[in-house]
Amino acid sequence: MITSILRIGCLSAAACLVPTLAQAQNGLFAEPRIFNDYPASTLTITNSNSNPGNVTIRDENMVNATGNGANRHDVTLSTDGGASPASFPITQGFTISTSVTLTNGSNTPRKEAGIRINSPVTGDALFIINSDAGEIVAFGGPFYNFRGAPFNEAAYAPGQTILMGMTYTPGAPGTLEYFIDRGSGLRSSGPLAFSNLEGGPVNYEVSVYAQGGSGNNPSDFVNVNFANINAVVPEPASLGLASLAAMGLLARRRK
Repeated sequence: MITSILRIGCLSAAACLVPTLAQAQNGLFAEPRIFNDYPASTLTITNSNSNPGNVTIRDENMVNATGNGANRHDVTLSTDGGASPASFPITQGFTISTSVTLTNGSNTPRKEAGIRINSPVTGDALFIINSDAGEIVAFGGPFYNFRGAPFNEAAYAPGQTILMGMTYTPGAPGTLEYFIDRGSGLRSSGPLAFSNLEGGPVNYEVSVYAQGGSGNNPSDFVNVNFANINAVVPEPASLGLASLAAMGLLARRRK
């Protein structure tokens, strides 16, 4: 095992440690009921509207579904103090991390949570945990499954806390790097290239989110706590893209 600082697109550790902030991420904007198949549910979103930030999303009393049976709620990075969600161009990189704890009344129907890139142009990229399959997986952008080789992580179980994060580095193509920590050290996917024609997300937002349904079971619920949401948004197309080092995180990489 090698212990090193993850430097994503950096010429030096110092470049990573001292990013130039072109767009200061200084708030969190709640976007409830993006999916709203249970419109009469009881939804509570607690949002610190800060960076670092803390968010709790709780949805209960999900009965009388009007669609496929899922509600989804996002809380999105903001650069105007939480007044509106921030939209970034393909040239804008970022690093975001948060400690996620998902709890529920029942593992099925599926409840899920995580970090997402939302782009109406190139589609959404998700890094998620879920209650029914226990996945720790990324899809939509570069695919990666932490339960596969080389890490072969155990299934995620509701009630556990897991550090989740991602770094987007613009380029030709751009890359996404996913990372987790379940208490035994950071695990990283390494930079994975976007395979779409654009080579990255276009006009995108970055959010944490919770999604789930109850199958009309009034005692079921989904509750997700995102602790220490930490986002670094450096200059677009900068070689000194801030990495995990800017958050004081160390990574363990395999030879």
